[in-house]
Amino acid sequence: MRLSYRLGVTLQSSRPPFCGRLTQSVSHSMSVSLYLADQANLQTPCREISPVTFNDDGYYWFLYRYFESANLERHKGELIDLYGGGVIEGYQLHRLRTELEQAMQDVAHKPDSWLVLVGWQGECVSAETEDWRKVEKLEVLDLITSLLALISSSSPTRKLVCDGD
Repeated sequence: MRLSYRLGVTLQSSRPPFCGRLTQSVSHSMSVSLYLADQANLQTPCREISPVTFNDDGYYWFLYRYFESANLERHKGELIDLYGGGVIEGYQLHRLRTELEQAMQDVAHKPDSWLVLVGWQGECVSAETEDWRKVEKLEVLDLITSLLALISSSSPTRKLVCDGD
């Protein structure tokens, strides 16, 4: 079985050098969906606007820094988490919109495709075990546009829900 360490934990001096997320990438791929739902029934996505789904891939990990820059409650975990979920609302939603708008500007200056570090393969975290994945500029822009549409369509009674595996 191949193991891989995934990004997602901030490195601190008190942690070992291999403190990225450990996942068994062969057996199960993680994903997270963002969708709108009525406040009374957060488990059921609204049908009017399509959800946005991220897998444990370069697209998620490229946008991860923007997600976490928008995260006002880091002590509670990641804002858009492959492993968890919650409701994004209020000022937190505003921060996410602002960061995604910045991501859109940053991507505009990128080439048509580029590589993103998504983690490390094996038990040793080193330059030799880095796991890089290619992302396409147009797909990143489409994802950001779709997320911004979800945010724009949210309201006090229609919440943006994050639902990870």
